[in-house]
Amino acid sequence: MWRATLSNLTAHKVRFLATAAAIVLGVAFVVGTLILGDTLNATFGNLFGQTGAGIDVQVTRVQAFATQFGPPAGAAEGVPDDVVARIAEVEGVAAVEPTYDGSAQLVDAEGAIIGGQGPPTIGTDVPTVEELGSTDLREGRYPETAGEIAIDAATAAERGLGLGDTVSVSIDGPVQEQTLVGTVGFGDLDDLAGATVTLFDDDTARELFGENGAGTVAVLAEEGQDRASVRDRIAEEVGSDFEVLTGEEAAEANAAEIGQALGFLTTALLVFAGVSLLVGSFLIFNIFTITVAQRTRELALLRAVGASRRQVLASVLIEALAVGIAGAALGIGLGIATALGLRALLGQFGFALPADDLVVNSRTLVIAMVVGPVVTLVAALIPALRSTRVPPISAMRANAAPVTPRAGALRLILGAVILAAGVAALAAGLFADAGLPVVGTGAVLVLLAVAALSPLVTRPIARVLGAPVAAARGLPGTLARENTVRNTRRTASTAAALMIGLGLVTFVLIFTASLQESISNTIDEVFLADYSVAPANFISFPEEATEALAGVEGVAVVSRTKSATVGIEGDARTTIAIEPETFAQVVSLDVPQGDLADVAGGGVALDEALAADLGVGIGDTVDIAFTDPDAEEPIEVVAIMLSQQSGAQVIVSLDRFAEAVGEAPDSSASLLLDEGVTVEQARPALEEALAPFPTARLSDIADVREQITDQTNQLLGLVFALLFLSIIIALFGITNTLALSVRERTRELGLLRAIGMSRSQARTMVRWESVIVSLLGATLGLAVGLFFGWIFTRALEDTGLDTFAVPVVQLVIAVVLAGVAGVLAAVIPARSAARIDILRALAVE
Repeated sequence: MWRATLSNLTAHKVRFLATAAAIVLGVAFVVGTLILGDTLNATFGNLFGQTGAGIDVQVTRVQAFATQFGPPAGAAEGVPDDVVARIAEVEGVAAVEPTYDGSAQLVDAEGAIIGGQGPPTIGTDVPTVEELGSTDLREGRYPETAGEIAIDAATAAERGLGLGDTVSVSIDGPVQEQTLVGTVGFGDLDDLAGATVTLFDDDTARELFGENGAGTVAVLAEEGQDRASVRDRIAEEVGSDFEVLTGEEAAEANAAEIGQALGFLTTALLVFAGVSLLVGSFLIFNIFTITVAQRTRELALLRAVGASRRQVLASVLIEALAVGIAGAALGIGLGIATALGLRALLGQFGFALPADDLVVNSRTLVIAMVVGPVVTLVAALIPALRSTRVPPISAMRANAAPVTPRAGALRLILGAVILAAGVAALAAGLFADAGLPVVGTGAVLVLLAVAALSPLVTRPIARVLGAPVAAARGLPGTLARENTVRNTRRTASTAAALMIGLGLVTFVLIFTASLQESISNTIDEVFLADYSVAPANFISFPEEATEALAGVEGVAVVSRTKSATVGIEGDARTTIAIEPETFAQVVSLDVPQGDLADVAGGGVALDEALAADLGVGIGDTVDIAFTDPDAEEPIEVVAIMLSQQSGAQVIVSLDRFAEAVGEAPDSSASLLLDEGVTVEQARPALEEALAPFPTARLSDIADVREQITDQTNQLLGLVFALLFLSIIIALFGITNTLALSVRERTRELGLLRAIGMSRSQARTMVRWESVIVSLLGATLGLAVGLFFGWIFTRALEDTGLDTFAVPVVQLVIAVVLAGVAGVLAAVIPARSAARIDILRALAVE
């Protein structure tokens, strides 16, 4: 049997490679994702290792509130000067280096911000202790006085900046002109993973960023001192309010934090890789089903000469194992290129990632060599079991009939059970907060159930889809339609692979359209302002920007807000602080209970969902922690607002916020113009007023809609790009299925050619078969995508996604493209059908 199996593989090299191709592509996606994730983790580990190479001990303030709730209201507390002095006196400490840092936004000559659309814009001080410095001079010198800066070498090179150039910088205020006196690197790196870094002299940095103390304190231990011992002595001196780590521990903690933050990226990419493998498994299942059917007489001969059912089963499974191993091995090689492609793809969609050398861990290789064979064996298991049912007597027939699987009640019952389980899992994950893994499991089960049940609807749908083909193309079109319904299970299985890809495309299109429509409706219903001002780089902008707008002629109302995260009963809650009087003029919130204006008296407004969770109503009090989780303040609930309209769960007044937090920059502002002043008329003066504040972005309502559309379309493009591979695999499956089907029908095609069918008609017949199968997959995909879109929008209704929108035009385009793809998938099989030698075909048994 081993020799027979090997002979079968070597005799059908093309089929072997075609089957392995599905695994190659799927495994390549998995390998590429794992390599990219490992590379990013190694990059940041190397980054933190180099920047902290000379640090023996590092001291930071424990941000208990930030750790528990997210970013706290107000500025984060640092290490006070008196604590820095105490650290310097600890036994074994040779030197200390307090670092004062914050956000410093570089601005180009046209007034546009540099960086800040992902990686941070860091402002910090120059090192005063050489051994503790995290930067190395590349050119020039460090800043020595106010008005001088140094920047990272990567930004300088990218922007063509040289020593002596004037550079604009914004730090919580208007743009300031600075002189570039140096460029710096970080070990052998020229930047910090895409971040822009601006260095100020020590006094200037302390003045700009040191109000609440140093962000970190680096410690150099005396020669011969054990780092861990020095760490423990410092920890004992400063107490539990401060975190004290050795340099290695700090680097590992920072890298782990970044790795955790980037974990979502790897998880998301692995989901798409899983989709590709799922689609590939349908291709493998189909190919093995067809080949087992075509090898009926061969398998019967093996049984007739003494092979047992177990040996026949082993023969087919060994072939599948060989395909899986070969596909995994080739997938590993292609995975390296895939990692580079994924990094470039994410960069094109605004997710700039460090371009370090790729890291290939042994774990990645092991996973690839396990995933490939396992997926192949699972996909080939049912066809392999069918191969054991071939009776030996079939070898004695002139034409051994293929083993035709019996369709019956068992398939229907099994499919219905899987569908019910999938829908239940989706409902539990979306409506009962069972978690994303449950949602994913439910989605996969629904897809498998539809694939299992699809033969029940394949015949009527294929006849409907094929009717125009039969009418337009005559006999070849009629034969194409009849061929697709001849073996409904094969047709359904082929279409199911495409169904998965197009189903997810349909879902994404519907979800995106629903999101855009919901946001647009909210804007129309809620926002009364003519203009809004928001941060251009994900950080707040200075109050001076809002004050400048208030002085512009034609501006009637300027309503500013500040945002933060506060703690309520141990959970983080998004919060905005408003000016109640002006806020009511620019925003129309639905407040079913109480009056939003009453927050002016020190009360709080909660959204309905939060109030229900807390079990509170008007007149009750809630304990809110603004800056310290151990210092909660009871505040009376004065209003209950409709959930998600304001984008925040909690609203307080600016006065109450200032009392609890102190000064803080603005997070947004809304402008109402004087009657008779148009948006177009006011724009030039408003833009001029904001010119010194590049971190503040001015937008009218049309601009806001355009920004939302651009952002969602960008996400849409990224998702489509990631789904593209699975669709390619599905189309590859159509090509393979048609090619094997043509081979299976060699005698039939010869007879058709013998009675007058032309080569062109043969090509037409096979081509339209492919189109009908593709449209069948698109139809099933539309149904699945519509269901997923509907259930997801209903589940997220409380979060503001309250509109179910179906982008008809885009879906029609997707179906048309599926038909075009079907034509392309049929090119090779159609040519093969047309080239069949009539005499040889008639001699085929």
